[in-house]
Amino acid sequence: MENVFVEILNMGLTATWVVLAILAVRALCHKAPRSLLVGLWALVGLRLVCPFLAESILSLIPSAEIVSPEILFAERPTIHTGVAMLNSTVNPLISEHLSPWYSVSGTPIDSVNPMQIVAFVAAVIWIIGMAVMFIYSLSAYLWLRCKVKVSLCLRDNIYLCDSIATPFVFGIIKPRIYLPSGMEEGEMACVIAHEAAHIRRKDHWWKTIAFFLLSVYWFQPLLWISYLLFSKDIERACDERVVREMEPEERKGYAEALVACSVQKRRMFACPLAFGEVGVKNRVKSVLNYKKSAFWLVAVTVLAGVAVAVCFLTNPVSDANGEVNYYLGEKGNFIDIGIIGSADGPTMIVVGSETEASIRYLRKQYPQYFDLDTSEGLEVYVWQLGENSYSCGLMSGKESGEIAEKTEGIRTDLWGLQSVTVTEMKLILSAYGISKEEVKLIPHYMPYSSYLNVEAAEDPEGYQKKLEVMFWGE
Repeated sequence: MENVFVEILNMGLTATWVVLAILAVRALCHKAPRSLLVGLWALVGLRLVCPFLAESILSLIPSAEIVSPEILFAERPTIHTGVAMLNSTVNPLISEHLSPWYSVSGTPIDSVNPMQIVAFVAAVIWIIGMAVMFIYSLSAYLWLRCKVKVSLCLRDNIYLCDSIATPFVFGIIKPRIYLPSGMEEGEMACVIAHEAAHIRRKDHWWKTIAFFLLSVYWFQPLLWISYLLFSKDIERACDERVVREMEPEERKGYAEALVACSVQKRRMFACPLAFGEVGVKNRVKSVLNYKKSAFWLVAVTVLAGVAVAVCFLTNPVSDANGEVNYYLGEKGNFIDIGIIGSADGPTMIVVGSETEASIRYLRKQYPQYFDLDTSEGLEVYVWQLGENSYSCGLMSGKESGEIAEKTEGIRTDLWGLQSVTVTEMKLILSAYGISKEEVKLIPHYMPYSSYLNVEAAEDPEGYQKKLEVMFWGE
């Protein structure tokens, strides 16, 4: 359950960038046809329902996985927003308050990782929130169905009902138009035209889907704003579809019908689509001042939509091992820096300008692993979180020996080592310019990991050789 929530959380957070991009396009192209702006909101939906998206060097998404599933087991939990300033602000707070605690003897004080507790509680709250949203939607649907149970068929799918005060479309498979009894003939023609436009555009489907996504991602504030603006845009789009063939006098009558049928108390139903439901004041102004959009504005809006799709419906490029490519080289080259959980191969480090740029990045991220005393060599501690998931920590051989002597071999200090991948550790070691004989590789076990390294226990020599191949090659 926690892993599902983490996946949903990541998808909801990355959708933030799509929403912000669409809000920018919507503000710049506010005079464009509303049908085009409605289409832009589909990009948000695609981002929310597609767990796997293509990778592109044009992607402007800073990070496709802000919260890694491995955060549940990490000794120093961190997030990866793709924004260095945000990472450096948030991660110390997360690590300080949600890292596992250990006794002096090195045994964990907590039976489970604090992040697992946080994730479990958050997942339960998320499920309760979804249930509330779905129950609300279902109760609204059943309540309205009871209200229109007694109605008179005027013609085709148009019905008159005494118990409703405003017209709307009701139903998903076979939508019907319900009108209040006693509506004037002039108003009725405008209302039917508007609601029929909703049905032709399949808005009763799209709004239901939008409400379903809102129910799943109810914790994301920007999606509530998106849902409200989407509702306004589909109403405006139907208005434009109806009034574009009308004469000015007919538009005035349509605007009067809008005011007459406006809803006094707004209800955020997934269904129905009530005529006059949202943004009546702006809709009346738009109807009375309707002008066909210029071709250049339509073209700009379409191009902006394509740009948003290319840049925000794709993920940053990563290699086959799942390592994210960071643009660090001054010559425009990409440098691979592993992330926790990647499969690090036995590639040797070749010192060059790109590597130097990588080291500058790592020095900023892990300053505690640089400028160590190398007089007695360096010690690299390697532990596993899974079958092919390796993490490393680094200590000065001299400092490690002094601590071991003081603590009589009880090394609780090792629990505070910050995790880096094998690839990152090899880059860090290259900054010292020492030989591999001066680096001691030490298999280590972290109590917060549930992975049992049977291989290291049964064949320590073979496992040591495996680590040497991983770091130094054959």
